[in-house]
Amino acid sequence: MTHNPDFLIVYGTLRPPFDNTFSQYLRQRGRCVGDGSFAGQVFDMGSYPGAIYQENCPTRVCGTVFDISNQKAAILTYLDYYEGVGDQFEKPTEYIRSVVPVHFNDIVENCWVYLYNLPIDDKPLIESGDYAQHISVPFKWSA
Repeated sequence: MTHNPDFLIVYGTLRPPFDNTFSQYLRQRGRCVGDGSFAGQVFDMGSYPGAIYQENCPTRVCGTVFDISNQKAAILTYLDYYEGVGDQFEKPTEYIRSVVPVHFNDIVENCWVYLYNLPIDDKPLIESGDYAQHISVPFKWSA
């Protein structure tokens, strides 16, 4: 298992079509390589999603995969701040950065992902596994 992969999968507000400062930063510095998914579930936290990885789960979390190898340290440091990950944040943090196997472009590759790190007992499950679809903002590349 690659413990420091060159890929990142995003499934929420960092994913196109969202256009916040942090998603713009990722798109400017990373290279989108396509849609991907990993085993697990995604939940509606209100104005953003939270996903959990479950190795043998029959459901998938859908996202967009970026090659971040060109500026990996800078990208991850910046996004850690956005996701509230790191020693400077009160524990337990809402998210953790982890490595999971992701299926994209007909391969399985380890990718960084921000996973939800708090109880999900009262959170609504997004059955499609796709947050953008769930909030009716379909993903479309601009021409």
